[in-house]
Amino acid sequence: MRFYYKVWMLAAALAVGVGLAGCGASASTASSPAASTTSTTSSETQTTEVQPMQGVLLNDPLADGTYHISFEQDKVWVGERKNTINDAVVYDYDQYTSAEIEALSEGDTIATHLDGTENATVLTVECIERKDGYVTINGGMEEGGIDLCKEDDHYRTLTWDDYPAYYEVGVVKQLVMADDIELSDGAADFEADPVIVKGDRAVCDAMSNEEDIYGWSAGNTTVTIQDGEITHIDRIWVP
Repeated sequence: MRFYYKVWMLAAALAVGVGLAGCGASASTASSPAASTTSTTSSETQTTEVQPMQGVLLNDPLADGTYHISFEQDKVWVGERKNTINDAVVYDYDQYTSAEIEALSEGDTIATHLDGTENATVLTVECIERKDGYVTINGGMEEGGIDLCKEDDHYRTLTWDDYPAYYEVGVVKQLVMADDIELSDGAADFEADPVIVKGDRAVCDAMSNEEDIYGWSAGNTTVTIQDGEITHIDRIWVP
């Protein structure tokens, strides 16, 4: 996550003062008559349940599109007819409509994949903070909540260095490579041009190289599927 955003969040919390900062404000005033009145009023107010937008649907073979995946190097196979990546894990990340996130308030609920699996957790919003397109719910990921950032016309989950919070969708037993598959590999150097490898056998050799130290993970690897075959693989540099 961007450093200046975290600094802003800390400064905001200190400015409010001891006993009244963030989510703690509700807890510290829970026994007061005013808090009881607020609670009663809130219970009569209709709450909103926010669900993620439709994400990746797991099919085997995968439908046409671009997917975040991970795989082990020994799962890259040269076959008699077609070369394949076997047992690839497919990932997605939660995205939400701008209107729903911008209307979200305390007492509402939001579903998210906190544990990195396909099982969603429903969080009750205890506190929410907004700044420059960033949203922190229940203290953010560091305190068991979630962080979001605005991207185009929606919001998405956020972790360190502004990457999404990926979760596993499932495993595809076999991803078939197109004969003219292309690999764009920029994992070694953020500032350098990516290495381009073309052709299924050359790509297989590059991806199964035992001396490779960067790995193939959800954060750095995407594949493009067309007509049931991988036509392009992209691996980027990650910090």
